[in-house]
Amino acid sequence: MKKICTILTLCTLAAFAAGAPEFDDVKQRIRTDHPRLFITKKDWGTLKKRAQLPSIVPYVEEMKIFIEKLTDRPRLEFKPDMVKIVDDKMVFIKNRNDQNAVEYGVRYKGGSEAARCAILYRITDDPKYLDLAIQYMQVMNEFCALSERSRILPEWYNYGRLGMLVTYDWLYDKLTPEQRKSLMYPLLQHIKFMRKPGFPCNGGKGTATGNYGEHGLLWFAGLATFQDGIDDPLADTLLKDGYDEYCEMMDYRDEIAGGKGLLTSTCAGYSFANYPWASYNFMHTLMSGAGIDATQYWTQLRDYDNYYNWMCIPREDIEKGYYDFGWGDAFHVDNSMPTYPMYTHLAQAIHFYGDNPRRRAIMALLPTEMKNIKFRTLFPWTAFILTRFDPEYQLPGNPTDYLSQETAEYFPSYGLMNVRSGFTPDDTFASIKAGAKQVGHQHYDELSFIIYKKGFQALDTGNRGNMVHHKAYYPQTVAHNSLLIRMPDEPIAQHWYGANAPRVDWSTFTNDGGQDKKLAKSLGFASSPYHAVTAADATNCYNAKKCKEVARIFVYVKPDYFVVYDRVESTQTDYQKVFLLHTQGTPEKRDGFWRSQGGNGALLLRTLLPADATTEIIGGPDKEFWTNGANYPVDAPDLLNAIKRKGGLENTWLGQYRYEISPAQPTNRVHFLTLLQAADAAEPQMVASTLLQDDTTDGIRFTTREGFTAELHFTKNGPLNGTIQLTQNGQVLINTTLLH
Repeated sequence: MKKICTILTLCTLAAFAAGAPEFDDVKQRIRTDHPRLFITKKDWGTLKKRAQLPSIVPYVEEMKIFIEKLTDRPRLEFKPDMVKIVDDKMVFIKNRNDQNAVEYGVRYKGGSEAARCAILYRITDDPKYLDLAIQYMQVMNEFCALSERSRILPEWYNYGRLGMLVTYDWLYDKLTPEQRKSLMYPLLQHIKFMRKPGFPCNGGKGTATGNYGEHGLLWFAGLATFQDGIDDPLADTLLKDGYDEYCEMMDYRDEIAGGKGLLTSTCAGYSFANYPWASYNFMHTLMSGAGIDATQYWTQLRDYDNYYNWMCIPREDIEKGYYDFGWGDAFHVDNSMPTYPMYTHLAQAIHFYGDNPRRRAIMALLPTEMKNIKFRTLFPWTAFILTRFDPEYQLPGNPTDYLSQETAEYFPSYGLMNVRSGFTPDDTFASIKAGAKQVGHQHYDELSFIIYKKGFQALDTGNRGNMVHHKAYYPQTVAHNSLLIRMPDEPIAQHWYGANAPRVDWSTFTNDGGQDKKLAKSLGFASSPYHAVTAADATNCYNAKKCKEVARIFVYVKPDYFVVYDRVESTQTDYQKVFLLHTQGTPEKRDGFWRSQGGNGALLLRTLLPADATTEIIGGPDKEFWTNGANYPVDAPDLLNAIKRKGGLENTWLGQYRYEISPAQPTNRVHFLTLLQAADAAEPQMVASTLLQDDTTDGIRFTTREGFTAELHFTKNGPLNGTIQLTQNGQVLINTTLLH
């Protein structure tokens, strides 16, 4: 039997490299010539050669077609259905996204268009692209000026202005001193202004975020204009502040990754979409601008493919990509995992950290249409600079053979344990968050778990958007598979709320028994070829006025079985204590167990403790998102349209029903012991189980369909732990303490 693995500390896992160079050292190493952003002067020839590669030629043609379709007289063009101009200021006619931005009201901003023209000029030497690039840079400055006088943020992502900085840098020797000054002085002043503009924007240091807001521009602005005579004192300030903040971000990301690749947040829409760009772009420009190899100091993206692999659930049709578990601020309409950017992100990882089979395996398993460099509109230079990535290489054999065959992976920064019985659409997958040290785009969902078997059987519920639902239900504990202690008139836990969302008096809302802080403590992790276990104490996540203890230990027994043991103690006897489990299908009472169905799978549930448990099923039409005596439906127009396209709420993964399991009689302390079995939809019966109890432990014994007998015991008091014994045909496979 393979030796059971136990969790190491985050610091041990990280094994960080030596600290990055001091700023003064970096400043001395910055090249005096141009370009400095992403390439150097000696790379012009390489750029032209790469433009002729069969894999790159389509991108070049795409850029040409794009520019030709725009206009031969670049200017700001407004969208009359979105905005109007009043007294030379932009006014929105209708809202878009969480917060309006000037970019939503114009046809194009100028920055990324200018960058494409700069690339085409350097490839073709055609002077028309040089002229167009200069004109689009002027448009970008007009765009920024409009933002300032309208007091509306220019763009949520800083990518348009980054494109202008790249254009200036790449065309530096083709611009007159007067052109350089007239084009770049306004942009530098704008970047300075947007650090504290006095109106809502994507401001603040981006250390713990995607760093694609205003502060994310500082390094690039300072590097592009360093000692160019545009505004040297300002350029120096931006350069230093930007470098310091990027180093802080990279250190933070390395700490969170912990040698496992988790990038800042468990929310897939962030980790696997825009978040990697800040790291990659900084690493590229640190090398091109100062000749410094960032891989000596930071490793977060070296293991990024490991994180992606463990967060993916394969669909039956691989061409549709993967499912995502749905943690945090995720969209739950179809729980699709972002696949669009991953080929590009992993190509960059290969460029920096070298080729390996696991990266190539994940790339090979992406949908066919995703197997090329993406984000070509926003970062058009990317395909031309990945000189250490070979797009023609083919991985031999079956890609899944190169993926991890382990039962579980653990990401300590978020207390996240992911388990799986294999990596096919027929396998069982689960994830539990137990002891997060970080909070990026997370909900009040400590101790919550998600189970997938041919469909989501225990799921995260609700959806983000500009609606009351987003704050009153979606992030609250009641929307997750966790535990409640209901205390009357408890203030609702806070969560971000879109600027364009309806204004609401939140003082009238109350917390429906959930958490109000994110202060759980992990109690550890262990795994073997047959099982995995993790646990956490979430007592400090709940209001101390109602909670004395909330702790959970979660055990996975391969391939389809989950044992959940909870200890909950309240300050008042009459505070209801609730075990929550959310399903898409209607829970049905069977002989000795409950059953619900999601997709082509099912979840079977048996409550062994409390002995007098009562089960209430909440949900169905007009009660899907029920909390505090009211339903908070998903009512944003774009979400309603998406639900309609799916054929109705029942065909989404937004959730429709939940179990609320409680002791029948009021009590200060309750222990929940729950057996869950993931199954095919056709599975008729749940495995038998026996409750085991003595003075110090609660336990369970059951035999799986595969012939394994599992016996588990959990401590009733004191440190939460237990033991597990697994046997098959009289042979003891495991006999150990759960957490070491």
